[in-house]
Amino acid sequence: MTIKLSTYPKGNIIYKNTYPDNFESINDIDEAVVTLDENDVKYHIKEMWFRGIHIGIFEIHPNQEESFCFESSQQHIGFLFCLSGVINYYYNHQRDNLLSLAKNEQNFNAGGVNSIKFNITEKTTYLYIQLTEDYFKQVTGGELGNDIKTGIQKSISPEIGLILQQIIYPKHEGRVKRLFLEARIFELIIAYFNQKPEKQTRVLKKEDIEKILLAKQLVEHDLQRPNSLMELSRKAGINDYKLKRGFKELTGYTVFGYLYKIRMEKAYYFLSKEKKAVNEVAFLVGYKNAQHFITAFKKQFNILPGSLNKN
Repeated sequence: MTIKLSTYPKGNIIYKNTYPDNFESINDIDEAVVTLDENDVKYHIKEMWFRGIHIGIFEIHPNQEESFCFESSQQHIGFLFCLSGVINYYYNHQRDNLLSLAKNEQNFNAGGVNSIKFNITEKTTYLYIQLTEDYFKQVTGGELGNDIKTGIQKSISPEIGLILQQIIYPKHEGRVKRLFLEARIFELIIAYFNQKPEKQTRVLKKEDIEKILLAKQLVEHDLQRPNSLMELSRKAGINDYKLKRGFKELTGYTVFGYLYKIRMEKAYYFLSKEKKAVNEVAFLVGYKNAQHFITAFKKQFNILPGSLNKN
């Protein structure tokens, strides 16, 4: 089995890796991390794989609009999550079926995929989870792919978001890490089967969408001193009623639900990757009282924050 990332349409290979059939391995879990700088485009690629499952986290930072082709030598089931930026893409050779994902949006393909052609214009991070068709059939009985496809919501729910954070930042090693990740994959599949079809949203005016997206950026950048709803609506130039309704439609969250989500995601990153102290992290994400932060973090992730920043 081979996975390859190349420029499109030129086909210059950026990254290529070869795996045993069905991602089988003599190790509990195999991993690879690569950082590249090719033709003024920066790449950071992290992979984890074991029987039936491949997890890829790709960060691409172009200086201008770039197009790529992601190819897998074996057809698979795929879960695609845009974590930042915007991805415009299509599967296989289905050029007429162009899709798009913005930050915190997702898509699922029900099999038969060998390649994804995609285009990005800004720094973009995406998570792509592949399940081999044999593995998916073994886990689900092979008849549930279409159930996911018809029920999946485009916006990433808080439940799915929590699972993704645990997949991206697993705190275990060896066999326990593999069991932990496989359990999260099972939770992901179950969460999709339990999702209700997304309600048709009302059509928002372009100028209102731009103002709501500005409000979203303000929420993300003001974690320590968050704006009230009235302040946010004034700064974004939209009335508070439209902001509340439109924010929920575009992001899937209320304004303050989204603030909470971003605070927890940032906190998880600071603790697990940068190993910052709990009190410092509480301050950085806007909690004046560290104990209130600890309580919120434990409620969100079911672990104490102090357990993540230990080497």
